[in-house]
This record gives sequence, C-alpha cells and structure tokens, in this order.
Amino acid sequence: MKQHIVILGANGQLGSDLVTICKQNNISFTPVTQDDFNALTDNLGAKILDKISEVSHIINCIATTNVDGCEANSDLAFNLNASFAYKLAQLCNDRSITLFHISTDYVFDGTKTGLYLETDTPNPLNVYGLSKSAGDMAVKMYALKYFIFRVSSLFGRAGASGKGGNFITTMQRLGCERDTVSVIANQITTPTATLDIARAIIHFITNNIDDYGIYNCVSSNSCSWYDFAQAIFRLSGLDETKLHKADFDGYSFVAKRPKCAVMSTAKLSKYYQMPLWQESLNEYFSIVK
Repeated sequence: MKQHIVILGANGQLGSDLVTICKQNNISFTPVTQDDFNALTDNLGAKILDKISEVSHIINCIATTNVDGCEANSDLAFNLNASFAYKLAQLCNDRSITLFHISTDYVFDGTKTGLYLETDTPNPLNVYGLSKSAGDMAVKMYALKYFIFRVSSLFGRAGASGKGGNFITTMQRLGCERDTVSVIANQITTPTATLDIARAIIHFITNNIDDYGIYNCVSSNSCSWYDFAQAIFRLSGLDETKLHKADFDGYSFVAKRPKCAVMSTAKLSKYYQMPLWQESLNEYFSIVK
C-alpha cells in the first residue's frame, strides 16, 4: 500500500513540525487543522478520509493540554483526549490504518525512584493525566496497529510564532518584563523538541516499523525546570541573576503535578535515538530568531 499520512492538529507545535519533516522527505500527507475538522462534532471518515484515495497512517496531535484548564473543564478534556481517541482507534481499525497517538508523562504520579517504563501502571494526579490515560487505554483496546508516543514538556516553533506559546517564550517574556523570575528547582522534567518527536514518528513510518505499542519519546536526558530556564536565559541573552529558585512543595498549583516523571527511552532507542535536550534547545534557537 502506498504511504499517505493524515496529520490531525497540523497547525500545533508538533503538527506543524510533522508537516515540515514530511515536506523535507517528500512524503505524501494531508494536513488537517481545526478549520478543516472539529473533533468534537465532525465525522472524520466522512469529512476527511473519504476524500483521500489511500490513507496508511493517521497521526493524532489533537488534544487539550492546558493542565489547569482541564480541572475546570473536565468534559472537554475527556471528550477530546479520551472519547475522540476511542472513535479514532475504531476508525483506524475498521480501515486498517496505522494510528500514531500522542500521550504524556502526566499519566504517572512521579513517585517512582527510577525511570518510568512503558510497562509501568499509570496513576495520574489530575484530570488532564486521567483523560490522556483513558485515551491511551482506548487506543490499546480498539486499535490493532497503533503507536502511543508518550512525550514531555514540549517546545516547538509553532509556540514561538504565537500559536499557544511554550515554556521558552514564557521565560523570554518574563525575563524582559520582571526583575525576578521564580522557577521550580526541584521538579524534574524532560524538555523535548517537537521537531525531534516529528523526526522519530516519520522514521518509524518510512522504515515500516511494525513493533506496535507504547513508546516513551522524549529527550535522552532530564533536568529541573530551573536548569531549563537558565539555559533559555543564557541563549536569549537575558540576565540570569533574575532567576530565583522556587520549591515544588511550596508552589501553589491548580492541578497537582508529578514531581519527577522522567521516562526511559531504552525501548525507543532500538529504532531511533533521541538527542540531549541541550542539543535540541540549541537547534531551536538556531531556527527561531
């Protein structure tokens, strides 16, 4: 079967980088944005797929990812992150389409001593994590040919161009506006460039990898949010003395967050090696001026 990819959420941080990588590799694809398709009300088959002669893969980048916002609007969180994933899994199964579904480290509670593996049991702390975990379960149960890529702390060019922002643009804004910027120094994360995730997904597709299942797709090393902010300030030419360390336990969150949900990339590394977050951050700054 000829490969043709449908990218859902093609104008988001990850979706826009998938479009870029597809173009660079001369891959046949259809980008689908919110203007083309409403995941809450439209039928994907009738609205999009029936108009394309052959679809080999669907990459689902549609989600609501505002962690605090999900606490206030749990219906939206479960409709987009879980119910839509369920419908999509069934549709892909009926049409023998391989599904790539994007998940999150927030399905875990962050209390494990070591790195989280794909086989670890989820225990989300908030509505966002719960809705994403439910979506993962739906994909596992109803899609035969699927890849669930769990990601973390994304940053990409679309965020920098005003399509939702990211941690980098937030730090740059605060570094210019404020005399002091407090960042948590003892919450560990894995900053991951959406460009690297896009490359990994397209690598799986172009190499016809069929070892289906869950994969942790994050940078190969981790850091504290404070460490990440320091690197951003340095690369942005901002005054690093403005940065002050905040304590995770004393920070007031609307939604509970995992303190350390760093995931192992050993399984993914059999097929694709993710770079260090520092390398990806340097590349981001070389592209986004």
